[in-house]
Parts: sequence; C-alpha cells; structure tokens
Amino acid sequence: MTTKLETARKLHDYDHSFLSDEGVAFFAKAFGLEGKIMPDRIEASPNDPKGLTLYDGATSAVGMDETELAELICRHLGVKYEPKLGRGSQLRACADALEKHFEEEER
Repeated sequence: MTTKLETARKLHDYDHSFLSDEGVAFFAKAFGLEGKIMPDRIEASPNDPKGLTLYDGATSAVGMDETELAELICRHLGVKYEPKLGRGSQLRACADALEKHFEEEER
C-alpha cells in the first residue's frame, strides 16, 4: 500500500499534466476525496500553445488538470501553500506543502 507521503511525491511527476478520470480517482481516494471530485470533460485546443493537446486526434477527454487537483487536495486537508503564477510552479508549491505535511505527520 502506498502511503500518503509517497502519493504526494507522485504529484510532482504530473507537472503540466491532464489526468484521466482514473488518475483523478487514484489521487482523490488516497487523500479522502473519493466521490467528492468530479472530473470534467475538457475540449482540446491544439492551436493554443497553452491549451490541451490530446493524442490520436481526440477532441475531448474526461479528467482534470493536475494543478487544480493538487490545489483541491491541499484545501481539503487544510494544508497551506504559497500561491504561484504558473501551473508548474503552483503544482510544485502544493505538492511540496503536502509532502512537508505528511513528513511531519510520520514523525
């Protein structure tokens, strides 16, 4: 079984990522949000350099941006994190705060 600390560390692996509904469910369950987070249907925007690009010509997908999910997890757990401007920076701030929280819990 994966600990909450290990799962929080996995958040870093999904920098600038769109998680499938299965990925959202994995993280939601690990942090006690199972059934409280509903993935959205997102439309791809391949002509937008900051938009979502999907494989195999798909035009939409069901899931969630990893940064939004990390922020939801922090808020749910009451873990404070420093606001950042970029998606990657914000994800790292949330994931770092979660890691610190669970490291302290394990002591």
